Amino acid sequence: MQKTLRVYVLDTSAITDPRLRGVLGAKDIDEAIRRLAELIAEARLSHGLEVYMPPSVYEEARRYLLSNGVTIRSFEELATWITIKPPARHEIRIPASVVRDYVEEIRNRITKGLRVAEEHVRRAFEIGGMYPQDTVSREERGEKLGTLIRGLRERYRQATRHGVLDSVEDLDAVLLAVELQAILVSNDEGARRFAETLGVVSIDPLRFIGIVLRLAERARAEKKEEKKETVQETIQS
Repeated sequence: MQKTLRVYVLDTSAITDPRLRGVLGAKDIDEAIRRLAELIAEARLSHGLEVYMPPSVYEEARRYLLSNGVTIRSFEELATWITIKPPARHEIRIPASVVRDYVEEIRNRITKGLRVAEEHVRRAFEIGGMYPQDTVSREERGEKLGTLIRGLRERYRQATRHGVLDSVEDLDAVLLAVELQAILVSNDEGARRFAETLGVVSIDPLRFIGIVLRLAERARAEKKEEKKETVQETIQS
């Protein structure tokens, strides 16, 4: 394999994606992590696969997995085959046009978020007028207010965060991929979009799993063939 196809940088979603359990045939997330560790180990030992993760992503992934049923032993088995490396933040250069476009997008997102908030304030005012305090119970008012707040949170998140790079962990993963000229593994739309503006190839976690599976299968086939040749040589001698 070419070097560009052997070096990968994982973000948190690369190992927490709920779809991994189905692809790996695991009954729970702990078993999925153990199987992923075995596959990466085989691919690394046989084909020189290189898998990296920034420290910030490592800590975020560790907290998430350990709080969702993954044992320390399973996580450490996976971490054994992942190189933890911080990006060289002071050495990586990002084009000014990329920074400008990002700032402009954030400004537009803030404006959208403000409009969503204004809309929900108007709705709250209208609902309050429809249900005067003396005709509606406190529980009913609380329930309607809770529904309104949940709607505000979801729409605000969609307006301000969906599809945009919005975490230090994702930024570290992108920067490390830039530094190593590696492939970013993520299912986060914002991280992948930002990576691609910097010329970084990004792939979905399921595609990464498919690559690792094929490498592991190839390694097993090669070992089987070597064993067969050894047996034949022994018989002939």
